[in-house]
Amino acid sequence: MHPFWHGALDLLYPPRCEACGGLRREVMCAECLGAVERVRPPLCEVCGEPFDPSAQSAPTCADCRGRRRPFSVARSAAYYQGPLIDAIGRFKYQCQMVLWRPLGELMVEALCSGAANGLAPESIEVVCPVPLHESRLRERGFDQSELIAEVVADSIGRPLRPFLARTRPTLPQVGLPVQSRAANVRGAFQARLQEVVEDKRVLLIDDLFTTGATLAECARVLRRAGAAEVRAFTLARALPRWRRVRSTAE
Repeated sequence: MHPFWHGALDLLYPPRCEACGGLRREVMCAECLGAVERVRPPLCEVCGEPFDPSAQSAPTCADCRGRRRPFSVARSAAYYQGPLIDAIGRFKYQCQMVLWRPLGELMVEALCSGAANGLAPESIEVVCPVPLHESRLRERGFDQSELIAEVVADSIGRPLRPFLARTRPTLPQVGLPVQSRAANVRGAFQARLQEVVEDKRVLLIDDLFTTGATLAECARVLRRAGAAEVRAFTLARALPRWRRVRSTAE
């Protein structure tokens, strides 16, 4: 497009950061990206639950101790707070498609920096997104997990495969009582392309980790279909319990 028309469009529709709404050329401005709090060790070596760095802790959290998870490792790039809440909300619910790449690149950053320890690209053979139900897909017009999974797959040079289908609509996990979340997604997924997933080391991608119930159900289905291993990776996760308690106390 001719620079004149770029200028005219900028006057009519000034470019804004999709997280804070400030007048910026970038889709997500440097200030908002800098304010996104990345998840850092110490973490539970299985589910990635962040530990209080001032406290002594075992290698695994209380939820994982003595319990077999269907995924071998789960990690998240950042905490679901601050500008990331706004960015994810605009992406998913206001169809701001321009956000899919910067959000996906936050995950790539975690992989490349080593912050998402346990997810070395060489240990992954294929990338699989957690799918939406077809009714939600028709309503929204796109699958947010598939789009960010595409950025991750491209960055590590691995194929993206839709190994899973959601067989029934489920309620959003955010907002449900913790004890109801596993039941909400139980039996909600089935394996596709079973002959392709067999013996593969799969990286399962979703946008949010709350209790891990959705990731666990998807990983369970993939393992039953023959996957050799499932590792999970999400864009964001809820603040750990000790952070929430501390914030309330302050």
